[in-house]
Amino acid sequence: MRHFLTTISLFFTVLFSVGAFSSNIWAQNPGPTPTPKPTIKPSATPTGTSAMKPPVYTWATAETLTSVSQVTDVKPTDFWYKSLQILIEKYGIAGLTEGKKFMPNQNLTPAAYRTMRQSAKVQLNTVASRMGMLTSRFDELFGTNCPDPKAVADVMTSGEVVNSLKCIFGPSTLKAVYPDKPMTRGYFVQIFVDAVENGMSRVSSNRREDTEQARKPATPAELKALIDQGQRLMGTKDYDGAIRMFNQVIEYDPTYIEAYRMRGISALLIYEQNPPMQGQKLYTAQFNFDNVINRGSTNPDDFYMRGMTFERQGRKDRAIADYRTALKMKPDHQGAKDALKKLGVAP
Repeated sequence: MRHFLTTISLFFTVLFSVGAFSSNIWAQNPGPTPTPKPTIKPSATPTGTSAMKPPVYTWATAETLTSVSQVTDVKPTDFWYKSLQILIEKYGIAGLTEGKKFMPNQNLTPAAYRTMRQSAKVQLNTVASRMGMLTSRFDELFGTNCPDPKAVADVMTSGEVVNSLKCIFGPSTLKAVYPDKPMTRGYFVQIFVDAVENGMSRVSSNRREDTEQARKPATPAELKALIDQGQRLMGTKDYDGAIRMFNQVIEYDPTYIEAYRMRGISALLIYEQNPPMQGQKLYTAQFNFDNVINRGSTNPDDFYMRGMTFERQGRKDRAIADYRTALKMKPDHQGAKDALKKLGVAP
């Protein structure tokens, strides 16, 4: 395993050469433009022990967009472009454009936040329903009692938004860099993608089939065989197939660290094959490395690889912190040294 991770680390060091990202995502307009509150009309929600059916919502102010190219004031070089693309094109989440304009430097208003939050929960609800998750289980997972963030003069701070997202979509490593500053729309979509991806992963790993028979527990040998099969598929560059193997392991044992690690590496490799079309895999990779690290990993490669996901998201401070942690654990970690040098910072 050590040899495998060393090979992966060296591969990433050579392959993943990116320029430094601009860090000015906090530019502000003279003042926010209030967004009208959306009208939300939920259909009746089923109760009891039957599998839930997703409610139907009518968004009075949310524009129907199918592609980020329909948004007139963003371009592919913008920090928030990829995140906005994922929300619109992958998840169909609406509510943060007006007249097909995104206005990334304006402050996020409570009305826009509520619309985005509810739109995301509808999508999660739909996915959970397809998987057979019960309504009670969904409500347990996704913060039905989470209070609205407070807003002063119709402006929400970054810290308040992040805390609200964690309550709704589940524990995560989301952190507001400047918690007391107003949350801009451009910065919001970047952390909102993290929250939604975290929610999707929680649906997948916590789903409960509406059946009387529980799945037969897998033996350690069976789990190891699935890991080995996944690694063989990675060797043939069938990363999607590998992820399916690691998903099975995590379904049987949500604490199996190696499955998260390998799933994170596979997602990162899928991203590198086609970054413009696979941006969401960065967040999938980060989620998995978060799980590994939060479970007490002392492997410097885990911090190094998570640092790469942050770097490619434009989150330079988080990337630097992880690269330095990798070097602290292993002072001769060449990948981390090279990454910090490329970013123009000291180890």
